[in-house]
Amino acid sequence: MPFDQKSREDFFKRARKKVTIAISSRDNILIQCVGAVDELNKSSNLIFERLTEWYGMYFPEFKTADNAKYVQGVLIIDRKKPDLAELEKVFGPQAPTIMGRMKVSVGTGLSDEDLARIRLLAKEIQSLWSLRDEIEKYEAAVATELCPNLSYIAGSELAAKLVAQAGGLQRMATFPSSTIQVLGAEKALFKHLKSGSKPPKHGLIFQHAMIGKSPKKARGKIARSLAAKLTIASKADALSHNFIAEKLKAQFEVQAKRILADQEKRQ
Repeated sequence: MPFDQKSREDFFKRARKKVTIAISSRDNILIQCVGAVDELNKSSNLIFERLTEWYGMYFPEFKTADNAKYVQGVLIIDRKKPDLAELEKVFGPQAPTIMGRMKVSVGTGLSDEDLARIRLLAKEIQSLWSLRDEIEKYEAAVATELCPNLSYIAGSELAAKLVAQAGGLQRMATFPSSTIQVLGAEKALFKHLKSGSKPPKHGLIFQHAMIGKSPKKARGKIARSLAAKLTIASKADALSHNFIAEKLKAQFEVQAKRILADQEKRQ
């Protein structure tokens, strides 16, 4: 039977209400924060690559593993007017080495206008990093508010990524621990299902220090243990809103230490 006018209006009213709730949820804000941080990292990395290529024309011998220091170097290094004191503020004992490389550099000479444009790009990278740091702070605050149990056990950054990857806290609360264990490793999981390759032992939770720093053979068991605790934590955050993370984290740490001890005995 077709809807009458009143039924149609009621239907659309309920639909609009559901959409409004979904859009305004804290889950969605957290998901947007995670996406923004990820995109800012990608953008700044691409621009940084361009900066190193561009500045490499001027001073190809200038190298440092610290991206932030490289950008600072671009802003202060002037091969025409070398300033050791200024270099020492940023590079410390490496400053004399950089000075020596400046004197024998095979880089091309650039005008002040050329260097000004390169330095403008360097400043933009610093601005992107600053914006990313601000959003990360906000992301941590939202994660601690939305999912305090997950944040306490996994850390606010990893908790935020897990919720975003799951598509929201309420959805994550419905997942079994085996799914939470491999969240973020979907490509490897599909490859396993399609070609029979080894299944992934962990996804995003590899970023947890207890897993990432553990021996390779112990990571799978520790990941399962952590996923089990995160499963309980996500349900508490989404449904009961009781803070039970201290007990869960203590249990996980005991289990992880036992797994590591057993692994050492087998070696």
